[in-house]
Amino acid sequence: MGRPNFFIVGAPKCGTTALSEYLREHPAVLMSRPKEPHFFSRDFPYYYAPGRATLEHYLRLFDEAGPEHLAVGEASVWYLYSRQALPAIKAFDPDARIIAMVRNPLDLVPSLHSQMSYVRDEDEPDPARAWALQQSRREGRNLPPSTRVPAFLQYGDAARLGAQIERAAEVFPPEQLLTLVFDDLRSDPAATYARTLEFLGLPHDGRTEFPRINANKAHRRDAIARITQRPPRVLLRAAAGVKRILGIERLGVLDRIRARNRRQTERPAPDPAFVDEMREYFRDDVALLGRLLDRDLSGWLDPASS
Repeated sequence: MGRPNFFIVGAPKCGTTALSEYLREHPAVLMSRPKEPHFFSRDFPYYYAPGRATLEHYLRLFDEAGPEHLAVGEASVWYLYSRQALPAIKAFDPDARIIAMVRNPLDLVPSLHSQMSYVRDEDEPDPARAWALQQSRREGRNLPPSTRVPAFLQYGDAARLGAQIERAAEVFPPEQLLTLVFDDLRSDPAATYARTLEFLGLPHDGRTEFPRINANKAHRRDAIARITQRPPRVLLRAAAGVKRILGIERLGVLDRIRARNRRQTERPAPDPAFVDEMREYFRDDVALLGRLLDRDLSGWLDPASS
């Protein structure tokens, strides 16, 4: 039974899927399936099905790890936001390598809102109105009936990445914590990939192609999405029975239906007044992140670049 020794901890919509898929194809890397088990974020318990919250079940995700796999990892995007995940990972493996990915919050918030809408945790289609609902939702009001973790709809908290990186640095020493910037992954994915391999102590595998992965998406048919994103209990029970009979962890049927019902789409530009509100909200946090990374991030909040 293998054990993970590195973790891509988030943040969501910051390139974690792309990086994890690039690493998955490296011959010395084993990445878990599913990509995001979220075993250590116990403050976000919706990820756990009955019987699946055990360490034994979690480690089963890494059964295929062999001596050729120098790096064994997973990529759970809410670990960085979670208050419990990183200390729990440190207790699990004090020597674990942690990769965090950050992004301009003015881009992250609309992207995260789009993702929450796609997975049916969000029912307010306008990101500015969803932003305005944060306080009432914090108080337990105006929450969509399908929301699994209300904290995920606190877009301001979720995108305060300076505070989250600061907490991560309090848990793990600098040599075990790598923070990557989404801008760099977009502009020079080869260099970002090489930096990641060096951090993980891996030889370069010669990769030269870095396709865009996990672009903004929408459903082709909402009726299908209502079933695939929130499968009825009877369907889940039937699938669980089939998996027990076959002795496998995943059937992959829902994944294939979701993929066929998915289409890429361009996200509308947010309202300028909303962008101005976010700019002021995140000003101190972006400055904090810049100090932590020893990097000038002031351009993120420059109106001329919006």
